[in-house]
This record gives sequence, C-alpha cells and structure tokens, in this order.
Amino acid sequence: MPNIGDRIKARRQSLGWTLDRLASEASVSKGFLSDLENGNQKSPGGEYVKRIAGALGLTLDHLILGTPDGGSDEDIQIPASLASFAKAENLTFPQTLMVLKLRQQLVAFRNESGSDDFDWKPFYEAVKPYLK
Repeated sequence: MPNIGDRIKARRQSLGWTLDRLASEASVSKGFLSDLENGNQKSPGGEYVKRIAGALGLTLDHLILGTPDGGSDEDIQIPASLASFAKAENLTFPQTLMVLKLRQQLVAFRNESGSDDFDWKPFYEAVKPYLK
C-alpha cells in the first residue's frame, strides 16, 4: 500500500524533478525529502507536508491519505482544541487529520454543531482502533 513517501516520489518522478528541485520548490531539505520518500521519516510536520503538496500541485488529501487527486485545494483548519489534544497524545499529522475528518463526517451525519469546545479524548479513544 503506497504511503506519503511513495506518493511524493511518484509525483516528483512524473514531473521529471530531482530531489534537489523539489527541495528547492518546497523549501525543505533534500535529506528530509529523501528520508520521507524512503520511509525513514514517519511523522512529517503539517507545514512541511503542505509545502510539498503545493510544490507538487497535489491536494493534501491525496498526498496524506492517497485519495484521488483533484479534491479541494482549501487549507485544512485544525481546531485549536484538536491541535492541543494531538500534541498531548503524540498523534501524527495524518492521524490528526483522520480524527478531524471522522468528526466532520459525524457532525454532518447528525447535523450537530462543530464547535471548538468538543472533548476530543473520548472521541479519539472510540476511533483509535480504526486509525492506521
């Protein structure tokens, strides 16, 4: 199953770019990209992923989750309460994004308010077994 590094490498190669070129375009180090492509960087920060996705012309959803490209180019807004929770639980950016998306789907299904005072811990504990 392809991971974020595999998707970065495939897109970079399809563009005919070297690691140096992508590093320059995304304002990240060549070593960081190499580690990411080779699976040696397990938890890239959100800002780095956003830069790489932008440089490659990919959506964050496609780069992080492998969803078909062509989705929304909107910035992902992580609620402050979720960001704090994710930091306390040492969640990776993809895990944090998945928890947020699951919550958004639940809110849409139940037609509830998505306020920022949501208690993320019990929600995370309920969905934790389903996260990669």
